[in-house]
Amino acid sequence: MMTMGMTLAVLFLAVLFVSHHASGALPRGTGTWVYDEKNGQTAMWAQNLTGFNTRTSKPINIVFSYGGDMEYYPGSSNPYQTYFSAESQEAAMAYSKVPGVQSIITVVDGRMDGGQDWSPDLSKLTPVQLQTWANVTAATYCNNVLVSGIQIDLEPFRPPYEDATLVFLKQLAANLISETFGCVNSWWPTGRFISVFMFAEAATEVVFSALGPNGFVIVSGYDLSTAPPGTPLTPQQYRTNLDAAIKTILASARAYNGKFMLGIPAAASTHEFTTYVDQDTGIVKQGYPMYSATADSYIVEAYGAIKANNLTSTAAYLGEALWGFSAKMAYPSNSNNLFTPSSPFLTPGEEDYLTKRLS
Repeated sequence: MMTMGMTLAVLFLAVLFVSHHASGALPRGTGTWVYDEKNGQTAMWAQNLTGFNTRTSKPINIVFSYGGDMEYYPGSSNPYQTYFSAESQEAAMAYSKVPGVQSIITVVDGRMDGGQDWSPDLSKLTPVQLQTWANVTAATYCNNVLVSGIQIDLEPFRPPYEDATLVFLKQLAANLISETFGCVNSWWPTGRFISVFMFAEAATEVVFSALGPNGFVIVSGYDLSTAPPGTPLTPQQYRTNLDAAIKTILASARAYNGKFMLGIPAAASTHEFTTYVDQDTGIVKQGYPMYSATADSYIVEAYGAIKANNLTSTAAYLGEALWGFSAKMAYPSNSNNLFTPSSPFLTPGEEDYLTKRLS
C-alpha cells in the first residue's frame, strides 16, 4: 500500500509525464528492461541510467520496469491475481525520476505452461473469465498514475494458449483506453499503452487488431535460435537471423497498420552471450562479445541491421529496447545456469558505443 508521502510524490511526478503523453502518441525512442534484485535495493539500476542519460543527447526514455506476475487460484474467492507490489511501485516511481525518462511501462509476466497449480494457463479459462482477469489487471495498474502502459509477457504464445491470450489482450487493450477502471482520466486523457513481447512471426493481423490504437508489439531481436539454451549464435549468424526477423515484422506491420519496437541484446540472452556456465557440469562455454571495436559482436550487428533495413525512417518502428539490466542472467530463471554479461555497460566500450547509436 502506498503511503501519503508516496502518493503526493507520485502525483507531482505525474504532472511531468502529462505534457509528454497528452497527444496520445505511442512512445518512441529507446527503452530498456530493468529487473531489481529480489529483496535488494529498490530501483537498483537508476544510477546507471542517470549516468548514461546525462552523457548522451539520445537518452533511454522508456523504462520497462518489472510490475509482477499473473497467478491463478481456482479455489479462491479472488482467483485472478495480477501482482503490483509496493516494492514494484516504489521502483517505478524511482525510475520515473531518472533524467530523460518519459514513459514507465510495467512488465506483467507468467508462464502458461509452468506446471504449478497457480500457473496462469489461460487456455483453461472461459472468455468471461479471461475478460474478468483483464479487468482485474487494468484496475490494478491504472490505479497508479505513473504507469504509462503495460507490457504483457505471457509465454508461450502458441496453441493451445494463443486464442485465449488474444481474448485477454483484446479486453485489456479496451480497458486501457476506457474510463471504467481509471485508465482514462485527467492525467491520461487518451488512456494507457499496451504492448506484448513476442517473436516476429507471431505478430499477425489478429495480434495487432487485439492491441488496438494504443498498442504495439515488442519483437524479440535476441534469442533468435531454436538450438538448446546455452548454444551461442555467432554474430554473423545472429545478424542473418535478425535481418530475417526484421523483414517479417516490417511486412506484417505495414500490412496491418501495426507499430513495433525491437528488442536487441545489450546484455546476455540464452543464445547471444559472452560466457555460459552450466550448473550441472560446471563447464564454461565461451560465446562472443556483446560489443567490440575490433571483433564481430552482437550489439554492433544489431545496429547494423537497424540501419540496413532503414528502420529509423519507417513509420511503424518506434525504436529499440535494450535487453536488459539484471543482477544475474539465468535460464531457467530459478537456476544457476548463468549467462554473462548480466547487464549492459559491463562490456568495455559498450556504453560509449551506445551513447552514439541510440535512435
